[in-house]
Amino acid sequence: MNRILVTLITLAACLCASARQPHAGYRGFFEWSNDLRQEEFWPGFSGRSTLFYTGFSTSHGYQCTPWVFVGAGLSLEYCPANESHILAPFVQGRTDLKFGNFTPFGDVRVGYNLSDGGGIYFSPSVGYRFNWGRKVGINLGVGLTLQGYAIDHYEVVILPDDYVWLTYTGRKHGAHALFSFRIGLDF
Repeated sequence: MNRILVTLITLAACLCASARQPHAGYRGFFEWSNDLRQEEFWPGFSGRSTLFYTGFSTSHGYQCTPWVFVGAGLSLEYCPANESHILAPFVQGRTDLKFGNFTPFGDVRVGYNLSDGGGIYFSPSVGYRFNWGRKVGINLGVGLTLQGYAIDHYEVVILPDDYVWLTYTGRKHGAHALFSFRIGLDF
């Protein structure tokens, strides 16, 4: 019953709250990011673990029109379970829409993950913007983050008499998919 009540209150707040469209000029964002990812304990074996990343991101840029923002920023997140990081400078494109009192947004971040050997950072999201004063908005968003990585890859060769030989085959590149939730301020 409590979940239904919370869902109804959230839906009513989203439909009744309104936000002003951003004006042309400087615009900045500061957000708290949370990402979830599942991975296998060991490839080929059953069992999965869920990893939780948390951190902050900031971006700054120019609001070209009331609907289009272009900027650049930095995301820093940490996972205590496996002591890994996401450190990614990115460029950001964002659109703020307004349908009556309904004010959704969509944004995409493209950059380079400097940790874990380096790789792509790609994070599209959608959400809702609440007006909070004359020039400040609160943003709630969900999306997907692709975190690129690179690792050294070795091939195992089993020789006669049960000897094992490891052969270096090069760097392996890949990307982890993470479910993302962000809450933040725009100013």
